[in-house]
Amino acid sequence: MFSSKKISKNDQKIQKKILVALTCSCLAASTVIALPFALFTALFTTPAQAQSRRVRYVPPSNLDAPRVSTPGITRSSGCDQSACLIALVPDLQVTTSPVPQTISERPTIYFLSPKVDSPVTFVLSEDYGLSKPSKRIYRKNFPLKNEAGVIAFKLPDDAPILEIGKTYKLRFDINDSLYSSKTVYGYMQRVLPSQKLVDQLNKTSNPIDRAVLFAQEGIWFEALQALAEAQLPVPKKAEIIDEWTALLKSANLDRVLPYSFVVQK
Repeated sequence: MFSSKKISKNDQKIQKKILVALTCSCLAASTVIALPFALFTALFTTPAQAQSRRVRYVPPSNLDAPRVSTPGITRSSGCDQSACLIALVPDLQVTTSPVPQTISERPTIYFLSPKVDSPVTFVLSEDYGLSKPSKRIYRKNFPLKNEAGVIAFKLPDDAPILEIGKTYKLRFDINDSLYSSKTVYGYMQRVLPSQKLVDQLNKTSNPIDRAVLFAQEGIWFEALQALAEAQLPVPKKAEIIDEWTALLKSANLDRVLPYSFVVQK
């Protein structure tokens, strides 16, 4: 039975202290419970989740970026229900847009190609901006037979070495006799990598890390190549695919995302 004895003022003070202590203990306990859950989430986040979506293309910001003779026509028309012919280069919507860069003498250029079995033509020209018409310096005709997907075209050894600081216009034609011919254009400029970039690249062979470094410096073609070549092993790593997706989206190339790389027959 409970006693009906009157509680003194001193006892009342002691009870208040106990209640305050119990309340603080409950708050502390809830904090302790919440903290391990946050740690649990962080500890068990996969590397792909932690590192994904890091590759973002940052266009060159130099004020003297070259102007091209015409905006880039980077995709063919009439591709609503089938794969387009698309040059995997950032769209140049206006003539003042910075030209995508490369550090290679003969870079690899990527295209999204529809299903094709026909002759194709690649043309490389020096672009003089708005001052005068471009000058063709290389032309290559060859047959192409593949399913719809992303194809790689490395400038052959008989192509001229790209000169530092010059702007080049590339053109790719599919000469399909059954359908209307498809044509796309793109631009590129070869630059020297900074010493800082060279030092950073020498410290890593990880394709994602390399792609990050290239993309941050506006070196589009090597950023794309690093992630493209990393997808060649089978099975493909989800992390690589995530970064490939992020890079294409950063250059407004979402139309390419549903397609895989194809081997030319």
